[in-house]
Amino acid sequence: MNLDYAIDSILSPIADKVSGIIFSSITIHGVKIEFIVALLIFAAIFFTIKTRFIGFWGFKHAIKLITQNYEHKKLDYERKKKGEVSSFQALSATISASAGIGNVAGSAAAVSIGGAGVIFWIIVAGLFSMALKYSEVLLGLKFRQTNPDGTVSGGPMYYIINGLRNPFLKKFAPTLAKIYAVCCVFAMIGGWNLFQINAMSSQITEITGGQNSIFYNNGWLIGTIVAIITWFTVIGGIKAIGKFTSKVTPIMCSLYIFSAFLVCLLNITHVPETIHLIIKEAFSPRAMQGGAFACLLWGFRRAMFANESGLGTASIAFSAVNTNKPVAQAFISMLQPFVDTVIVSTATTFVIVVSKQYLCVNGIAGIELTSKAFGTICPIFPILLTIMVSCFVLSTMLCGSYYGVKAWTFLFGQETYKIRTFQLIYCLCIIAGSAMNFQSIINLSDGVTLFLAVPNLIAVFALSNVVIKETKRYCERYGIGIYKKEIDK
Repeated sequence: MNLDYAIDSILSPIADKVSGIIFSSITIHGVKIEFIVALLIFAAIFFTIKTRFIGFWGFKHAIKLITQNYEHKKLDYERKKKGEVSSFQALSATISASAGIGNVAGSAAAVSIGGAGVIFWIIVAGLFSMALKYSEVLLGLKFRQTNPDGTVSGGPMYYIINGLRNPFLKKFAPTLAKIYAVCCVFAMIGGWNLFQINAMSSQITEITGGQNSIFYNNGWLIGTIVAIITWFTVIGGIKAIGKFTSKVTPIMCSLYIFSAFLVCLLNITHVPETIHLIIKEAFSPRAMQGGAFACLLWGFRRAMFANESGLGTASIAFSAVNTNKPVAQAFISMLQPFVDTVIVSTATTFVIVVSKQYLCVNGIAGIELTSKAFGTICPIFPILLTIMVSCFVLSTMLCGSYYGVKAWTFLFGQETYKIRTFQLIYCLCIIAGSAMNFQSIINLSDGVTLFLAVPNLIAVFALSNVVIKETKRYCERYGIGIYKKEIDK
């Protein structure tokens, strides 16, 4: 018995059990509806309507802010800025945390199960999740706190415990905050890093000879190398992570999108029929019957897993931004789900469909499907994909470690040895994830990650009026969007 098999035989049954519990569902008219996914769908729609479609009318302002083409008017007073990283570094970190394997392997899995029609629903989910992302980040920044060492901490744990004023909810706020923190620790340890390293290990094994590769049934070797690199980076904290991701993420995303464009360009004759197929299967009885699995479960599940909207994790990173304007950063944060889902996920799935590779698999498939789609054009493309995947994996795991550290310190304190303890556990789990099978990995990853939505959304729903109040105040002061029109009237 080799080490990979031993690790998988122990952990896979646990992963399947956890996933089965979290993804409890009911069947209505033959359609399987999972409670956790339904909650995320409702939240995305609710906040889109509540904010009056801020993801659409606020997009232009977000672009101006991140490109520094907008200057805020002088106020009567200026609050002192606090934070550790720039807006661009925080945005890069959150994009790198999600615009990677979740889009490359996860989106491939969605298409392999749900068919071409799932692409349409991924795009819809991405657009609607922008308002939810905005709300989470605004709350994270508004209720963040400064630590004794000068660093800042924010995210769901803090807007739960500091923001909930309702007498009933306030009573349960400390418990709810701890529940989120515990879930976040398990999500980062048992979800993110396992999923990332498993996809990377599979891809490296594939391009180095498949069953003849030195890494075949020895994925732990790759995991060990990555774990060591991760360890020496994460000990530098959010500043080191932000510097790394701000340089790597834009290059890798641009290169990935350009590669996808080349694949589509060389398959240009198939593009019109692909678009027609996507729209047709998105609304066809076959597509809807297989899914609500395909359209709702795999469309929204993959979109929400990819961009983290509803999970609250991105607000942890954005809370470290050096700013005194939470609303402005919230606008910028909407760019994350747009890039992650509407651009990168769509690029992945479109390449798979236009190359017709999704028709050649049975059951669920991950990064291997994406690699084959890119490989239909040029044999070197899978190698290029492997390089991009490796960078995505590393940057994602770095950001995931920061999320986990913040949850860990919320529970156990800010002492250095406690932080190092979590980071060590995190790196050891990277080795374990490289040896598990993909089916178990994606079930566990989706399960533990999406469960973060439960405690997070309780708080976000309860504080929705705070979101609207802060948004109106900002937009009225600076003449932004639909609220400017109301003033003009």
